[in-house]
Formats: sequence, structure tokens, C-alpha cells
Amino acid sequence: MKRILIIALIGACLSVSAQKVVKKINKEVKKMTYESHLRFLASDELRGRNTGTVENEIAARYIANQLQKFGVKPAPGQEDYFQGVRLVKSKSPATASMTVGEKTFELWDDMLFLTSDNVDIDAEVVYVDFGFAEDLVGKDLKGKIVISKAGNGNPKEGFYKFAMQKRELAQEAGAIAFMELYRPATYPWKLLINYLSGDRFVLDNDQEVSTAFPTAWILDADGEHLGLIKEMDGKSVNIKITGAGTQRMSVPNVVGYIEGTDPKLKEEYIMISAHLDHVGVKDVGGEADSIWNGARDNGIGTANLLTAAEYFSKNPTKRSIAFLACNAEEVGLLGSKWYVEHPLIPLEKTVYDLNTDTGGYNDITKVTVVGFNRTSVTQHFVDAAKAFGLEAIDDPLPEENYYDRSDNVSFAAKGIPSVSYDPGYVSMNEEITKYYHQPEDEPNSLNFDYLTEYSKSFIYAVTLIGNRTEPIFWTEGDKYEPAGKSLYGKE
Repeated sequence: MKRILIIALIGACLSVSAQKVVKKINKEVKKMTYESHLRFLASDELRGRNTGTVENEIAARYIANQLQKFGVKPAPGQEDYFQGVRLVKSKSPATASMTVGEKTFELWDDMLFLTSDNVDIDAEVVYVDFGFAEDLVGKDLKGKIVISKAGNGNPKEGFYKFAMQKRELAQEAGAIAFMELYRPATYPWKLLINYLSGDRFVLDNDQEVSTAFPTAWILDADGEHLGLIKEMDGKSVNIKITGAGTQRMSVPNVVGYIEGTDPKLKEEYIMISAHLDHVGVKDVGGEADSIWNGARDNGIGTANLLTAAEYFSKNPTKRSIAFLACNAEEVGLLGSKWYVEHPLIPLEKTVYDLNTDTGGYNDITKVTVVGFNRTSVTQHFVDAAKAFGLEAIDDPLPEENYYDRSDNVSFAAKGIPSVSYDPGYVSMNEEITKYYHQPEDEPNSLNFDYLTEYSKSFIYAVTLIGNRTEPIFWTEGDKYEPAGKSLYGKE
């Protein structure tokens, strides 16, 4: 009986303590502050914060200035908050066309390039079905233009990753260009143009800067071009591309930290990450809005990071808390990839990454945690959301593989337990696609009352993890668990 009473008293004390924290968060986190961060970052004046632009650097400078204002320190050993991310930029073509018999495919109308070079070539076409290794057996591809169907026959498994795999196979076999016939499924042609019409970037690892092997998608909405390509098998076609090129550059990540309060646990860090870049300005012609403001993607996440930084500067947890505003996410998660290869805080001391990245929300009663059950802190997400009248749910679209498509995966690949704690979505419907990578994604379209409560729940989740005394690790059997065991010496 005595033991039961002791347990009950401990539970009551914990409940009172939790209520005090929730009350403090409610008092200190203001909608006006969260909204002001987001409205600045997603303003027309910042022109979509595209990687490599002046406006992108202004956004980084704003974030660094806010961290300094809050009293967040630069990363240990650093004089300021900036980490240069070295990139090689390949400029998108200005013009491109492919003439196949009497048909000419034009850039953006019915053709877009995933990689490109300045070329004017006449070469023989080889049609290779889907273009996988088994489809290339016995075919002479040297000096040829290889054309295949896009993907692997299952639209739910995506197209881009297969295009890159098949391009490498074709290039290794001696082809001079690789094209795929693309039939729109989940993602319409217009969305692909918006997403892929910008410049291409890769990390600069001191490799030789060279132009890229031309790789393109050809719009084949109704399948009518497949017959034409098959007829042209073995015949010559012409490809012209102009305006492509490459250059080296550096863009800023923003990094800072708040020291923890516990003499031992402060040696461990909780990372809060969010990408600061978006996709910039598009040449849409006429008087249409040409600025992709990126209020949702990822103004929400960056404003969340800054709101959390201000709160934890006054209310630190037992563990130290680090902040990483990643650059170049939209062009391949490159800022976070660079950081984990050149960490300013040792990766083995970084015990968790709580990321925010979103294309939008369509359920303001929810928080969607991408990776909900993949780590040992799931209950903290449930409790944090519930404390502010929300429900934490798992990603409802696992087939889209969002977990491996945002900055959290850069940390996960190194073994660091990581999730993306995002505003609530329950499906991919018009409420998402209307704004995702569209000029309509502006601050005035947001529900700031909901986003403030969401941000409060995020801060409470960080608090719970930052003060947690139980182990923090991957769920047993997760595909990133072996990397975690290696990183933290658990093998």
C-alpha cells in the first residue's frame, strides 16, 4: 500500500510539473512573434530564398541575427553562426529541343531536363523498354541516344530515382544522352516543371567541374509518343541544348546552440533543424505571380526553429540544444548532407534530430510526425501534441517515402535518431497541391492560430526529449539502427 501511494505521489508531482511547463510555453510563445518571423522570411522581398541568391543570404543573416539576439551561442569553436556549404551549380538550359522525325519536342512544353549539357548532336536512337540492366543486354549503346519508358511500371514507386539509376547504366554503356517517356501520375507536368526548372546543384568535394550527361523526361500524357519512338529505333534524331553551364559557389548554413543545465547530460545535444531555402522566382510570363514565397515550405519550419530558440534561451533543458537552419534542401538536401560530413558539434554527441519540413497541412487538429514510431520517444510526441489540443499521428502516406526526402534523413543515415515533426496532413489533396511549390504559398494563406499551437507542441516535445532520463535510440529493427549502434558504440 505504501509503495502504491509513493508511485501515485510521484505521478501527481510529474503531472503538476508538466502543467507548469505547458503554462509557461503558453505564456511565452506568442502568435505575433511566430508570425513576424514567417512573414519576413516568406515576403516578396526575399523572392523565394532560392539557393545561391542574395535573398537566400539575407534569410540566413536574419536567422543568425535572431539567434544572436536571443543569446544563442555560435557552435563551439566558431566565431559566427555561418557554415559555408560548398556547391557546384549546373545552370538549367535556356533553350532545348529534340527533333524526332516530323515531331519536335520543346523545353518545358513537353520536355524537361534532369541533367544537361550544351549540345547540338545528331545520333541514332536506341529504344530500351524501361532501361534497366536486363533491358540493355545485347544492345550497342555507344554514341547513341537511349530512350526508355519512365519509372518501373509502378507509379507509386516514383520516377526520379529510377531515372538517375538508368542514366548511369546508359552512360556506362557508352550512350551520349538518356531520355524517358513520362506519363503523369501522382505529380502533374506543371508541378514537375516548377520543381525541376531551376539550376542543379551537387556538393563540391573538389571534383573536376564538368558539364553533365543530358537526361530528360518527355511528356507522353496519353502514350501516343511511344509508338513514334519505337518507329525511330535505329534512326537518327537531333538534340539541341543551349545556355547550360557550371560554377562553384558557397551558401550558408546557420548553426548555434544553447548549453544544457545538467553537468552530465549537457554533453549530449538535441538538434533542431529546418531548411531555410525555397525555389525562388520562376519566369511564368505575363503578369502572373512569379515569386514562389515558400510560406509553408519551409517558412513554417524556420519560424518554428526561431520560436523554439527564443523559448529555450530562457528555459534551457538538461541536454544542450543545437539549431541548424539548413541551406540547399530543395536542390538535394545538400546543406544537411554537408553538415553531417563536416559537423560543428560531434555527431556522437548529437543524440536526436527534430526536424520540421512541410509542403502544407490539411488537418488543424493534428501534428504529423514523419517517423512517428521509429525512435524511442514516440510517447513524447503524443503527450506534446495532446497538451495543446492536438493529436500526433504517423505519416499517412508512407508510399511517398517522405522520411527519406527531408533533412532528417541526413542525420538518420549517420545513425542519429531523427523525425520530422510537421503540421497535420492526412492525405495528398488539393489543400496541399494548391500551395506546394506554387506561387500561392504566401503568408496570408496560413492559419497562424493553428501554427502557433503547433509550434508550442513542438517546443514541448523538445523539452520532454531534452529532459528525458531514459535511453534515446532507434526502435529495434529500424533500417538506421545499425548505423546508430556504430555511431554511439552500442555494437
